[in-house]
Order: sequence, then structure tokens, then C-alpha cells
Amino acid sequence: MNKVPALFLIILIMSLFSCRHNQQIITRPNILFFLVDDLGWEDTGVPMWTDSVENNRYFRTPNIARLAAEGMKFTQAYASSPVCSPTRTALMTGMNPARTHITNWIPGRGNHPAEDQWLLIPHWRIGGLDHRDVTLPELLKATGYTTVHVGKAHLGRKGTVGANPRHLGFDYSVAASYRGGPGSYYVPYGRIHGLDSQMIDLEEFFPDSLYLNDALTIMALRLLDTLAKHPENPFYFNMWHYAVHAPIQGDPKLMDKYRLPGKTEAQVQYASMVESVDRSLGKILKKLDELGMADNTIVIFWSDNGGLVSHSGPPTTNYPLSSGKGSSHEGGYREPLIVRWPGRVKPGSVCSDPVITDDFFPTVLAITGVRVPDTIRRHLDGTDITPLLLQTGGIERPHPLVWHYPHYWGWKALRVADSTITPFSAIREGDWKLIYTYEKGRCELYNLAEDIGEKHNLAKEKPDVAQKLCGDLRSVLQVMGAQTPIDRETGEAVGLPEFTEYTD
Repeated sequence: MNKVPALFLIILIMSLFSCRHNQQIITRPNILFFLVDDLGWEDTGVPMWTDSVENNRYFRTPNIARLAAEGMKFTQAYASSPVCSPTRTALMTGMNPARTHITNWIPGRGNHPAEDQWLLIPHWRIGGLDHRDVTLPELLKATGYTTVHVGKAHLGRKGTVGANPRHLGFDYSVAASYRGGPGSYYVPYGRIHGLDSQMIDLEEFFPDSLYLNDALTIMALRLLDTLAKHPENPFYFNMWHYAVHAPIQGDPKLMDKYRLPGKTEAQVQYASMVESVDRSLGKILKKLDELGMADNTIVIFWSDNGGLVSHSGPPTTNYPLSSGKGSSHEGGYREPLIVRWPGRVKPGSVCSDPVITDDFFPTVLAITGVRVPDTIRRHLDGTDITPLLLQTGGIERPHPLVWHYPHYWGWKALRVADSTITPFSAIREGDWKLIYTYEKGRCELYNLAEDIGEKHNLAKEKPDVAQKLCGDLRSVLQVMGAQTPIDRETGEAVGLPEFTEYTD
């Protein structure tokens, strides 16, 4: 979609809203999206599984627990990708990475010699979002919302339009740029020779050696104070922390309590990072209460991919899920999701329906009363999950949940140690999940209700189920125009998923 019709659509939406009574716009809810980077499914004190696990008892997150008690917990929520940028751009556009071709973290890991990777990576949108894309904040801004972004963005490559959230529809942007990690959580937050503009916004905190999470939170609280001065304008607010992304550097004030027998230094530091994020959430919830905004603000708590378990300690585990960030298995993209919507979402409720990041775009637009034009709707992969939030019924999807990662994540040693870190596509239908790996054309079939850890590949035992899911996956990827890795010898793209009886 090019930008000329995109701008026309936004102008059309503005004209539609100008016909409404102003009071309708004033009473529309605020949206606060609290995103944690690399937070695993069980990396809080709130159990997402049927049973409590060790992580739930180790991490101290009373504010996340409060949010769950006051809202709805989703136990089968998924990121759109096992890495960050594809998930973040899916949230901004409502389109799956297979459709946008933003399929890796920006700028990604390029091609390496044959002994490192069997296949070449496909052409993909390495630049990230640009003026072709119609984003969620653009549509909301066009209808009277004030739009704010604080923290990590990672929506565009250095030097591109998408590297600056202000070019993507945000009125305010703080400490955001092309970078996917902070460099350091300690001052000067990884700034290199004064050239990294994302941390110039935080220079005032350098003398006090403020921990990065705290600095970002202070900036967020100030912006909420500013927004409170204009109650006639609802707001959309991205509070996207860099934590708990590597480097694993804990908050010195919080680490001692986590030094328990059997815990490694990486786990201690990581746990303090999680608590620091929870503390940030608590301060923001308190500010909403103080400003009288809480009752009209929907708070969404989310993560962009699975917890890091392959290196840097590792700092955590995704048990009972297998593997983690970068993986084709559940640990790579199953996430903690909590939504609080005062007066609408039942406190302490739980939803077990599978949802995905793609769903937030149409859901937020539905909640805020913004009609999605047909020219955009036909490209959407997400579904409005408001019926699940309100417990008024189920939802109908245009296609099953799919994941598409035709890249090599991490260096060869990581992939040798964990064979689930590989170029793949996957699909979920009901309790069944099929993973197709491109290097060997291998199908893996799992029943997640019986085998959440994906230990028993049933492709050989149930070839009919595997063949159907593989065909469905192929069909969805064809419709999306998904790209596949390149064969080194022929220079041609390898085929889309196709079932064979090879299961070893």
C-alpha cells in the first residue's frame, strides 16, 4: 500500500469523526500499552500455566499481579515472531510478518558461509516500517488521540523513516530510535561518543546514575501529567521498556534479595530487572489513579518474544515450554498477556483462547470507535478480540495463527545446541501445532493440550493431521506472499511447506 492512498484514508477517517458529537470523542478510552522486551511466558509472579512454576515463586511482581487481579489474563497469547521487530511492526500494522516481509529483527543477521548456514536468507524489508505503512498511532491521531512513545521502538533501520516514531504517527517520542538494545542500563546507557540520539533525551539523569528503567519511568510520568492537562483528548501511550533485553544488568538496589541457593549471577541480575519493570508499572498505575485517569484507561501488558534461554547465563527458563527467543517452539513466542479495562473486563478473569500480536491493531481500533476502511481491512491478519475481553462470545479468524521466520537467529554454536533455532514456519489449529523447518523440509506435529513442552513429534503417528496442517500453512503463506530462504546451489527460493514422511 503506497502512502498517497494511506493519507487519503486518514483524511477520510478524520472527516467521519468530525461528524460525531465532540463528547463521543472525549469519552473514548485511553490506551496504555506496557511492553516488556524478551519477557518469557512464566517470567512473572503470575502463573500462565495450569500450575505454578519455580519462576512464578522466584520473581517478585506485585504490580503485575495487581493488574491480573483487576483485569483478564490470557494463558495462550502469542507474539507474532520469536524476535522483536516483526512482532512490534505487526502490532503497529495488524499484518503478520509473513505479509509485511519484516521477518527479522532490524537489521538482522546477514548471510554467512555454507558451513555456518545451509540456506541463504530471502530478500526482506530490512528497513522496517516506512511511508507505505498505515500505522495504529496514525489512525488514532487522525481521530483526536494524542499519541506517545517512550522507550524502545526498533521499528526501522538506522537512517530510515521508521527509525523515528514521530514519522510513524507519534506526537511524542522519548529515548527511541533504530536500536534494539540499550547498550547498558547504567549511565550513559550505552551512548557512543555522544552520537546516539536515543539517549540524549535522558541526559539529565546521568549525574544521578539513574537506572535506565527508572529514567524512562520518570519521563513517562511527566508525559502523563502533560496529557492530564488536556482531558478533552484521549491518548494512546506506548510504554515500551528496553528491559529485560540483554545485556543482563540488574538494578543494584534490588539484587540482594534474589541471591538464593542455586541461583546463578545471571538469574539474580535478571530477576532484579523484572522487578524493576514491575516497579515501573506500579508507578504508572499509581499516576493514573492520582490523575483520575484509571477508570478510562485500558492497560495492556505484553512481551514481544520469548525469554532468552540460549546464552547470557542463561538468565531464565521458559519451563514448561521448550526453548526460547529465536526458536520455532512455544518458548520462542508464547507470552504473558494481561488486559485491564475498568468497568468492562471482569476482574480476575482468564481467557484460554489463542490470540496473537496481530490482533491488537483491529482490537484497539474497535475499542476506540475507529472504523477500519475496507482497503486496509482486507490486508489485516489480526482479529478484533473484544468479544473475548467482554466474554460475549468467540471470534472468527480469516486464517489460523501462523508464524514465519525464514532466517537464522544467532550463531552456529547456538543452533547446534538447540535444533529448534532454525528457519521455520508454523501453524496452530485448535490444540494442534505444526512446525515446518526449511533446511530439511521436516514437519513436527504436536498436541499442545497434551504436550505443551513439544517433546513428542506426532507427524509419523498422525500423518493425516500433519498433511492437513502443512497444506493449510502453505495456503496461508501463499495468500500472504511469504518469502522463503534461498538454495545456495540453484539461487532459487526453496518451496513453501510441503508434507513428507521424513520426521527424524
